[in-house]
Amino acid sequence: MSFQSDFASAIDYIEENLTGDIDFNLVAQRAKCSSYHFQRMFSSLVNIPLSEYIRRRRITLAAIEIQNTDVKIIDIAMKYGYESHSSFTRAFQTIQGITPSKARTEGATLMAYPPLNFQFLLKGVEGMKYQIKETEPFKLFGLNHVSTDGWTREQYLEYSDLVLEDGSHDATNIAAGFPGNTVEMIEKDQWDLSKVHLLHFIHFWNDEGVKYSMYGWEVPEAGVDDNFTVLDIPQSTWVVVTIDLESDRAGIMSCYNDLYVNWFPTSGYEQVPGCPIIEKYNGNIAELWMPITKK
Repeated sequence: MSFQSDFASAIDYIEENLTGDIDFNLVAQRAKCSSYHFQRMFSSLVNIPLSEYIRRRRITLAAIEIQNTDVKIIDIAMKYGYESHSSFTRAFQTIQGITPSKARTEGATLMAYPPLNFQFLLKGVEGMKYQIKETEPFKLFGLNHVSTDGWTREQYLEYSDLVLEDGSHDATNIAAGFPGNTVEMIEKDQWDLSKVHLLHFIHFWNDEGVKYSMYGWEVPEAGVDDNFTVLDIPQSTWVVVTIDLESDRAGIMSCYNDLYVNWFPTSGYEQVPGCPIIEKYNGNIAELWMPITKK
């Protein structure tokens, strides 16, 4: 079976169990990978966490029933996994913008999130330049990490501008032993990207699976002070994809899709649970470092 059919099978399992318990391990089994790898892959491809997709689908179906039946709202809430009227109302209002009771009024406007229907393009004409690399344990550090689950490209770009303007980029560079000159260039209106030491963009997850991101670097021998977040990276194997950004810094996003859709399904590897992903930039060249392990 192809990756597309495996992924579709996982989505089918979700659709078949929206009124019951959804076991993420069984979802991942349909896609022939681990639960961790599937959730990271799903979030990258769909741009929302798997749990949020399931919530949107359940609320969509619940809204249809509320508008088209006379079934009590609490019974509909329990059907879609909510144990109380209040918890269902909060979830419903977050997605629909109105309460369940108002959804029954004439002329109410609701949001519908249909089931995913992926069509993956066949690739292979253009090669993907990658290497498998091994690293000994090391440490990464950064400043002002933020939760980035479900972020859009525009939110990432806004965050990139913010860390340049608020001094975070400079402070991290200085701690790493490099010049910190971005704030001065911005204030003097003398911006020159070629004179900026570009930091890594680091993605990592907490124990609850929430994704965070920050700009950072490898911890220097002298260490860093307690203002910085420090990540311990164990001995690791990485797939490293190199891309020419050609002035379009969003090009790195295509690397994620290429890895998940085209490389992972046939490589015999999957993503390592709990290990950060690193985006390294050097002018118009970028490297995506994805931690991998044998299936």
